[in-house]
Amino acid sequence: MKALIYKDLVTLKKTVLFVLVILAVICFIGIREGAILMLPFVFVIIPLILLGILFGSDAQSKVDSYVIPGPIKRSTIVLSRYSFVWLITIIGILFTILLKIFTKDSSLEMVPWYLIIATIALITTFIATIQLPLMYKFGAEQGKLIFVVLYFIIFGLFTYLGGKKEYIIELMGKLEILNLKLLCLAILGVTLVINAISCGISTKIYADKEF
Repeated sequence: MKALIYKDLVTLKKTVLFVLVILAVICFIGIREGAILMLPFVFVIIPLILLGILFGSDAQSKVDSYVIPGPIKRSTIVLSRYSFVWLITIIGILFTILLKIFTKDSSLEMVPWYLIIATIALITTFIATIQLPLMYKFGAEQGKLIFVVLYFIIFGLFTYLGGKKEYIIELMGKLEILNLKLLCLAILGVTLVINAISCGISTKIYADKEF
């Protein structure tokens, strides 16, 4: 699996650098405009973009035809893609915690670090768990349409949340009456279940494919 993840990272080498530049620009604008709370949501889009590039690259170079006859199981190939998403998720969690520490944003300061971990894990992987089975089912070409649809859904979500900062702060105040650690465990549980179901569906689809 390490070799598969390394292959993906090499494929995305130039793209990752471009994404980092874009992320830096977004951070600068977000901090200047006081939209700190929206910055972690960038990590919802990053897997969406990078997975589309990876599937397109694999289809162009016909990687599946070379890898599948080898000793690597199809389930391992699928799992490597989900591991890639979780790698991005970990980076997103660290990024958000750094924002909490250094920006002193009022909305982020109210959120405990363990709830940040659970929430970022859910929002970063959720769209990917929808995208991956569809990409395995329909392939890279039809997957472009999937990318466009999911992109507009996320963009609409960003636009909606962008004007709801006061509401989110108010919501966090109400959540204080709950046991946030139990809420955190519940969110992590839902996240793991969603990922497990998605991975199972993707594995079944990929196992039935012929190349």
